[in-house]
Amino acid sequence: MVSENENPETKSASLPMMLILVLTAGGLGVMAVSGVIAAFVITGWLGQPVPVLGFQQTFDQPIDFPHTIHASTKQLKHVAADGQTMEGLGLDCTFCHRTVTTQANAGIPPVGFCATCHEVIGSADNNEINILRDAAGIIGDDGKEPIDWRRVHRLPDHVRFVHEPHIRYLTQNLSEVKGTTDGVTTGPSAVCSTCHGNVAAMEQVEQVEALKMGQCVDCHRDNGAPTDCAACHH
Repeated sequence: MVSENENPETKSASLPMMLILVLTAGGLGVMAVSGVIAAFVITGWLGQPVPVLGFQQTFDQPIDFPHTIHASTKQLKHVAADGQTMEGLGLDCTFCHRTVTTQANAGIPPVGFCATCHEVIGSADNNEINILRDAAGIIGDDGKEPIDWRRVHRLPDHVRFVHEPHIRYLTQNLSEVKGTTDGVTTGPSAVCSTCHGNVAAMEQVEQVEALKMGQCVDCHRDNGAPTDCAACHH
């Protein structure tokens, strides 16, 4: 039954209008979600993805390794976890990354290499260093386990990047070096900032360059390097 004050024609006309409003709102919602997804994908394709959903530009490592202490030459004061005040040691990058000038991979030092210093350097109650000492068999019973460092800079598996020729070219053409460093400014250490940024100033290493194909191709063109597919792809 229809009340005396309700017009049947008005009621029937309001139903399509409500349906239109619902569909419009739903369509706008779908467009908004699609826009966000498209923006995320495009950003990740052309540059670094937005640091959400696990797409961080850095990671927490098994052991805190502040390059500000090991690589910086600025002698900036740093308070360690055990309260000790440390200053930059100014180590050359190749002191730890020993294959960067000779091989494709820059190289990560084994735990035993780190222990040659930290067997005696660092207090006995420094938790971070004790993780290293335990892995190296200096303390504890098991020992000699590798440190599972998390890789910050990673290219797709079908991309071939060899450090050696890039380091060699840049050290011979310092005018092409990008960025600055708080660390050693001679030899290979002076050119790493081109792709890795000012690592010596980082408490925690993070990716600062997009390292996308367009960036690599532009650099190759600017410096007369080959741009054919086989130069970088398997």
